[in-house]
Formats: sequence, structure tokens, C-alpha cells
Amino acid sequence: MERLLIEGDVDGVYGITARKRRDKSLADVHGHAITRALAAAASRYGWTALQFEKALLETTAKGGNHVRNKVNRKGYDHGAKPYLERVWEGAQQFISTHPVADRQGAIEDLVRLRYRIGLLSWRGTSRNTALRLLMAHWEAARKAGGRTYTLSFREAAEVAGCTLGTAHEAIKNRLGGWIRQVKTATDEHGTTWRLLDGPKDAVEAGGIDAAVVARLMGLDAFAHRGLGSSSLKIVAALNLEGGQDLLDLADATCMSRSTAYRHVKLLEGFGFLECLGGDWYLSQRARTALAGQVAEFDEAAEQMGTQGTAQRRVDMHKVQRATWLTKVLPRLHERRMPDVQPVRGDEVPPELVRDGMVVDPVTGEVLEDFAVASDGRLIVIEPELDYDELVHRTVLACAS
Repeated sequence: MERLLIEGDVDGVYGITARKRRDKSLADVHGHAITRALAAAASRYGWTALQFEKALLETTAKGGNHVRNKVNRKGYDHGAKPYLERVWEGAQQFISTHPVADRQGAIEDLVRLRYRIGLLSWRGTSRNTALRLLMAHWEAARKAGGRTYTLSFREAAEVAGCTLGTAHEAIKNRLGGWIRQVKTATDEHGTTWRLLDGPKDAVEAGGIDAAVVARLMGLDAFAHRGLGSSSLKIVAALNLEGGQDLLDLADATCMSRSTAYRHVKLLEGFGFLECLGGDWYLSQRARTALAGQVAEFDEAAEQMGTQGTAQRRVDMHKVQRATWLTKVLPRLHERRMPDVQPVRGDEVPPELVRDGMVVDPVTGEVLEDFAVASDGRLIVIEPELDYDELVHRTVLACAS
């Protein structure tokens, strides 16, 4: 926030690019977003309204450009003063409902968000994958200590236990309102994201422990063609509340009764669930695995033939990263350099050009079958061959 106050929104975090600032309405929206963010930060740090006003109006800090423009257009009394009062009052209301002032507060905020994620409806295969990718982003935010973090698409796929293409599709098309891309990745820095509160119209219809989803989704046992996301949600639901019958489990996990029954019996077959009086509970084997001894799940993965899936994915991503850094990026840099000319297939080799003429390297005679291209280069003109010459070349080609 100190950088935002002094330098302005240099990273374009607040939803607008420098190219669009020529539009006055967009510029006002951008400036208002910056002012609100600065007001919330100043209020958290114990500033008074007067100190905040002086920081914006009596300095050359770029974060105050929006307010100083109001002074120039409407004056202080009719422009800046009432506007700052409204912004400061809104900031006070915001921080009263979002008490995040330090790292511990940020972690508590993330835990509350995780609890809300577990209560929402994640129905269907695509939304199951979206849930796993969202928890991968949530885990990255937890490690970063706040809602702004860095995570590449390949890292998200590895954490969530899915392919890169699946991760890219889910993040781009299924997580609207949950995450926002702040900065695009470069060859030295990953993509920067911001974790949001989710869509306002999200339906609360589930009841699973999202922490269990984050802990187990990268294991081989819950990979595609293994136990899968449905079994993962059943384990998460029973960890949150044990002793649920089939209908309760179907409601908690947002799946049909037939799907719930199929995965309940699958988990029971591997010894992870047990039924007592029509209600389902996690077995001791499942609780041991949830406590950190994932060898129980690894045995199940080996029986289903999915053992090693995660490691193979990691190895493949390492090769892709190495290829990108050692082969693709250098070629891209070469193409973007203004002094690098592309190689033409019909260009005469420089060693055969003498005094602007093309010379046969064997006989030393001057060749006539060339021309000057539009870029000033000498190019070979392929002569039109008659029938006998075509037959002769074909015979030579077949003989070789």
C-alpha cells in the first residue's frame, strides 16, 4: 500500500490498463478504486481522516492524483472534501467487517473463506475439478500469507492432481468470481493472482471439509481412473460430520444417490468406510491416512493402477519448463531483435556472391538464374524444366 500511495497503480491491480485511462469514465473508476484501497489501509494503520487527506492533497504522491483532480475541477469544498468524507466512512465500515491487519488475521480470513467453499454446491464433473483447482489456489494463498500470491498453471495442476489442459480450462472458465489474474507470467516470474470471495449468487447446498480436499487431491489414489473427485468429496463430508446415511451424503456432496452409492461401496471395498446401522463412517484406516500416513491411499492407488501418476506429471512438467527456457525463449528473443533477419530458403549463400554477381563454385562462371528480392537479397530463380530434364532428375532421385 505504501508503493500504491507513492508510485500509483503501476501493476494495473485495480482493473484498468494505462491504455484505457484516456477514457474519462474509466479513469474515474480506476482512481476511485485506488483511493478506497488507500483509505482502508490508512484506517487499519491507525491514521486519522485528516492525516489521510493531507497525504493525498499536500504531497505529490501519485496515489492522490484522483483527489487532486477533483480539487482542480470542483474545488476543495464542493469536490474533494465531501468525496474524501464518503470514502473514509466507507473504509471504516469495510474494515469493521474485514478485520485483517496482520499475517495471523490474513490466515484467519483464508480459513473463513475455506469454510465457505466447503458449504457451496460443487455439482458435476467440471465443478469437481474447479473445486480442486480453487483449493490449489487457496493453498498457494495460505503459503503466501494473504490473498495475493504467485502460482503457475503447471503448479496448480500438480497440486490439484489434474492435467495442464484441464487446469487451464477450469481456471479460465469455471472460477469466475473466485480468482483474478493480477500480473501475467514472464520467463522469470510466475502468474500473480488475487483470491476473491466468490460469486454473490453462489448456492450454499453442500457440506464438506475443504481442508481434506486440499490435503488429498494431489494423491495418486484420487487421480482420474482412481477413486476420483466424488470419492474425495465423500471422505471430506464424513470427516466434517460422521454418521451420515446415503441420502445425507448425496446432499452434502451435491451428487446423485446412485453416484454416491457407487463411490461409497468403492471406498468400503478399499477399507476406508464402514457402515453402522445404515450410517456411514470413516474407518480407522481412513483416519490413519488423514492423520498423515498416506501409505494407506498409496496402496489403493497401486491396486487401481494409478500409482506414479503425480510423479510422471511432475517429470513431464520439468521437461516442458526446460524446453521453454532453453529452446523456445531464446528463439523468441531472436525473432524480436530488430537486427536479426529471417533465413530464406531461396536465398543465395553469401560465399557465392562476388561483386554483386552469383558465381558457380565449381566452374567459376557467372550464373544468370538469380534476381534481387524486395528486401535487397539475391534469390535463386528455379528454371522451368522440360520433360526430359524432369525424367532425368526423377531417375537420379530414385537411384540415390
